[in-house]
Amino acid sequence: MNKPNAEMMELLIALRRQLEAAAHGQGGKLIADFSELHGRSKQTIWRWLGAFAGYQTQRKKRTDAGTSKLPEESLVFIAASKSLSVRANGKATKPTGVAMNIADANGLAVNIGASQINRILRSRKLDAKSQANARNHTQLRSLYPNHVHQIDPSLCLIYYVGKRQMMMTEAEFNKNKPAAIEKVKLKVWRYVRYDHASGSLDVRYYEAAGENQRSLFEFLLWTWGEQPKRLSYGIPKLLLWDKGSANTSAAIKRLLDAMGVDHQTHATHHAWVKGGVENGNRIVEMHFESRLRDQPVDCVEELNASSELWVRDYNANAIKHVDSRVQRDSGEKLIRDELWQMILRTPNALVKIPERKVCSWFLTGKDTTRQVRNGLITYVHPELEGSRTYNLSQWAEFYSQKDTVKVSPVLLAEGEIRVEIEQLGKEPLVVQIGPEKDFDEFGRMMSGTVIGDEYKSAKHTVAQQAAKDIAKAAYGDVNLDEAEALLRKNVRPFMQFNEGKGIVAHSHLGQGELPQRLLPTAKELESPELAAAMGTQLEFTRKNLPQMAKLLQGEFPDQWNSAMLDDLKKRFPDGATAQELEQVRADLRAGRSVGGKARLQAV
Repeated sequence: MNKPNAEMMELLIALRRQLEAAAHGQGGKLIADFSELHGRSKQTIWRWLGAFAGYQTQRKKRTDAGTSKLPEESLVFIAASKSLSVRANGKATKPTGVAMNIADANGLAVNIGASQINRILRSRKLDAKSQANARNHTQLRSLYPNHVHQIDPSLCLIYYVGKRQMMMTEAEFNKNKPAAIEKVKLKVWRYVRYDHASGSLDVRYYEAAGENQRSLFEFLLWTWGEQPKRLSYGIPKLLLWDKGSANTSAAIKRLLDAMGVDHQTHATHHAWVKGGVENGNRIVEMHFESRLRDQPVDCVEELNASSELWVRDYNANAIKHVDSRVQRDSGEKLIRDELWQMILRTPNALVKIPERKVCSWFLTGKDTTRQVRNGLITYVHPELEGSRTYNLSQWAEFYSQKDTVKVSPVLLAEGEIRVEIEQLGKEPLVVQIGPEKDFDEFGRMMSGTVIGDEYKSAKHTVAQQAAKDIAKAAYGDVNLDEAEALLRKNVRPFMQFNEGKGIVAHSHLGQGELPQRLLPTAKELESPELAAAMGTQLEFTRKNLPQMAKLLQGEFPDQWNSAMLDDLKKRFPDGATAQELEQVRADLRAGRSVGGKARLQAV
């Protein structure tokens, strides 16, 4: 701001006194005269008076100051309309005038200009910039090293063509040129792990077409395993990762569940939750990958060998001229390895990752099932030798004999397994159980019942409980054994109905009126095969004269006459067999009389 000099200050103070003593309405003339005399604008003079000469206007504050003629619902609508058109990068795409037009078209009052609305939006923190910074992020804290790990894969700028290291440049590879990136078949992916308590970093590179389950699996084995050039190792209590990694890693999630690692994804647009690893990616890119342009490496194997050495020195703050300490809210700068070494205070937090062959079991992608027999299942746990027996009897009320249950191993828990029992209309029951360990010298479970010495009734399964309910319904208040005995004796069930007379099961049938239904007249089925079959069946059955006459008259109505009837009487006085009758039909079809001579036409 342009400030008045010492001489002007004296003049301003004198002007202030004149204004304070002036009558109402004279102040404007005093300012105008002063402005013309000293060559300064009236706005500058007013500003100097207030800022440097201590002048306070005597004008009363308007009673409607801070308010607007624009209705509240109109303002909120315009703010919402504009906010829904903000890009992910925070850039607004809908002008205020457009939002005003839409509001007006929908019956909302818009009685002030766009510039005033923008001022109001800013003052009320309803503008796009204020809303973009609206979320107040919670400060997150972890309790000890290996309490919380954050993992994030990112596409690296490095790629290889044969044995030649290449770098993606912004000019050649950007969001507007996706085809250029697609030409790189095998890209280099950077996986970074960040320990929240200590800030300890780890990085590993994998060459792949895209983010995939196998690379993530290999990275977990590497970063949670003991490495000669890195201090930190062990599995965490909680893993934070993004939705992309989780969605492509069903087998990894099963592995994490088995190891007891609670894995959580941050909500969309909430990447700040794992900001440590996001910053870790930036550190790796700036402090390690920036060196590769000066000294290229020929392959991913060399890249990883070099990154191991950088991780070693960076976590230990051992790189000359580079301060790699982590600065915390307390203002202290602390060495990452020294912070991680504080795991000595919570030794139970240091848990080794199981060996590779055990972890690889979870990459099969298959759900293992077992059939429950007498409350038991057998299972080969990847951490144990041979098949083990698991007793589910205490949950018998939730399954039936020979039901199928899903089984998955729990690692680092002395052979325990997780069993999932389906329940109709409900969420599955998930239980965790260890193998039977106590056996007698004959290999029998010590929990079994000793024959003759004791009697233990097995806990009823779902089906058994249902059978118990059925028995009560059929025979009254009896147990299953009594119900089976009554059934074997052929005792009539349901005798408790109808005052001890039992239920009516069939004697009530045939009593009701049925509706009269119209049906067409059925015709006889005719076919040569059927006729031949019928002829064969009736070979020794003779038809008498009236039967023959009726049959032939129906089949040959145009040829039938009294002479034919006389011929039949003479030839077959005792009736004819089916074969004989078929010969008569053949004669008639050939134009012969029934006796074999030419038939005379009736006059």
